[in-house]
Amino acid sequence: MDRMKKFFFILALSLLSFSGMAQKFSEDDVKQFYRTLQGVYVGQLNDSTTVTMHFASIWEYDPFKWLYLEVINDVTKEVMTQNVLEVIPVSDITFKLAVYQLKSPELFVGKWSNRNFFDGFNTAMLTGKGVFKFMKTKNYEYQTEWNSRKALTCFPSGDKLHFKFSQGDERLDVKRLLKGSSHLVGYFFLKAPMD
Repeated sequence: MDRMKKFFFILALSLLSFSGMAQKFSEDDVKQFYRTLQGVYVGQLNDSTTVTMHFASIWEYDPFKWLYLEVINDVTKEVMTQNVLEVIPVSDITFKLAVYQLKSPELFVGKWSNRNFFDGFNTAMLTGKGVFKFMKTKNYEYQTEWNSRKALTCFPSGDKLHFKFSQGDERLDVKRLLKGSSHLVGYFFLKAPMD
């Protein structure tokens, strides 16, 4: 009988640990990532190109899920990239960031400063989709796996990108492996102080 009790005790512990592993990325984790990413980042893509990236929350009816991204060349004031990002929980430490194109991007230029503007639209304004798989490495730090992503047009298609967001030092690190090369290029973007 003692053996049987021991067996069921071990089985119960195994099931408990298994169910713990199967938990979804928690709501607190989603909120933490969402808040970490929001804001304005400034950085340099190369010797002559400095950029500003605006990550703005949209569609508050579905909080902690949707962000608008606009990347602007600081010298020419040209908009280099516009995307809508969706945070999708996957497991206890991983989640996906779906990156959508806009059907009519010209309508949204500069609208990162007016979140209510997006309330007149819904997901029908989106097209295409690239996916980054992020992992939570520690509190307030998240990073992607390497992969080829075509959704971010400010980087040439085919290059492999790796992103790491860290709230601790308000920093976004991007590593880029040039297509057909072993040459790794690193960039970092600092978050501007929030009002």
